[in-house]
Formats: sequence, structure tokens, C-alpha cells
Amino acid sequence: MANNDTTQDDADVFHDTVTRGSDVVINRVAVKIPPFWTEHPELWLSQIEAQFVLAGITTDDTKFNTILASIEAPVLARIADAIVNQPGTGKYENLKSCILERFCESEQKKIQKLISETDLGDKRPTQLLN
Repeated sequence: MANNDTTQDDADVFHDTVTRGSDVVINRVAVKIPPFWTEHPELWLSQIEAQFVLAGITTDDTKFNTILASIEAPVLARIADAIVNQPGTGKYENLKSCILERFCESEQKKIQKLISETDLGDKRPTQLLN
């Protein structure tokens, strides 16, 4: 096998595929992970999933470890339980759900924010639904 002298940037994750037989084939694909977007974690995850598709990354462990390696300490602290208490399978989906749960506003909070920030004038809050 070839010697790997490649250095890895914090935002890059490499994926290797080795096929044995008469020839050894190594595919190396860099996945560029953008900085975590606290305001829109669902868009951040969509960007990463697009990178996974382009790189041909399909395994749960690779997806989980890619996310884990790219998140900064303050974000890790908020999702520590999903990292420490990993399920046997579905680690990536569990981590993804935890990120969305911790960083996205719930529908209830969105409605409360809408009502509190909306000038109703002489209307009732239920009239916003029409």
C-alpha cells in the first residue's frame, strides 16, 4: 500500500476504500465540513449529507465520526449525551436528531415567537391562522 503523508485540515474528512485482489484500489475523497451553523442546524446537516452523497459515504460509523470530528467543543457539550450514550446502530441518525432537538426551535416556540413579535392591532391571535 502507498504511504499516506497527507495532512488533514480540521474541516476535511477523508474516506478510503480498499479493494483487494490482483489490484489494490484506494479511493480518497475529501469531505469538506462547513462550520456548525447554530441558527440553522437543519441546513448545516443538509450540506453535510450532500457531501456524504458526493463522496459515496454510506456507513453509519463514518457519518457519525465525520460529524463528531468536525463539531467544536461548545456544540459537543450540548449534545454530549448522544455521543456518550450511543446506540449500537443508528448512531448518525441519533446524533442528527439530538442536534436538531437541541438547536432548532420547536413549533411551540416558533408560534409563541410569532405571536409575541406580531403587532395584532385589533385582531385576535387566532386570526393569524386564517
